[in-house]
Amino acid sequence: MSEEIIKQWDSAAEKFAKEQEQSLYANANKKIIKERFKKFNGEKILDLGCGYGYYTDYFKSIGGCPIGTDGSQVMIDIARKKFPECFFEVSDITAQMPYDTESFDMVFSNQVFMDIDNPENVFSECYRILKPGGILYYSITHPAFFNGEWRKDEGENVIGKLISSYITPSFSTNHFWGETGHFHRPLSYYLNMASDAGFTLVHTDEPKVYDGMNKNDDLPLFFFAEYKK
Repeated sequence: MSEEIIKQWDSAAEKFAKEQEQSLYANANKKIIKERFKKFNGEKILDLGCGYGYYTDYFKSIGGCPIGTDGSQVMIDIARKKFPECFFEVSDITAQMPYDTESFDMVFSNQVFMDIDNPENVFSECYRILKPGGILYYSITHPAFFNGEWRKDEGENVIGKLISSYITPSFSTNHFWGETGHFHRPLSYYLNMASDAGFTLVHTDEPKVYDGMNKNDDLPLFFFAEYKK
């Protein structure tokens, strides 16, 4: 990962970790993942871009053997303090991963791929370190709608989004927890990268997240994908 991206997440880490525990959108994300993964039996899991360690701890609590890794030292420090029973380490997740070939049963990456600058290599490395039949499971903000601008009707109800650009990749800066980079890429980009790396698509999900009152619940915020090696 570029030094600038890592510095941004180092600066955003404290606020990110605090606000994710209170975010309705983060809770909606957690619900989807907990419905999919309810129990493990000692499977080795890589939580790729683990942030402050929430899912690393969750996978351990349901019987998995997870490793949490992230490019931000500050994030890993928070994770180690928050979840001392879990194992965390700092690594550049866009470079060659420091793990043996065919050593994991699952690679899990939550809301990471749209924030890194070299996802092509990540997919290839995920394929390399997964055992035959292993799972790659990731989620991202939905690229078709994330960058759109909300629009209201005459009654001030938020009814839709104005989308002015989708196909062309671009870069922007988010300001949710401080400045963090965001790489917009169309959905086909991610689907094709996984396919090119050798993965077989198993399932996708575009769940309802918005409440349907303040914001139109027929527009997705997240995209989830599960692949098999």
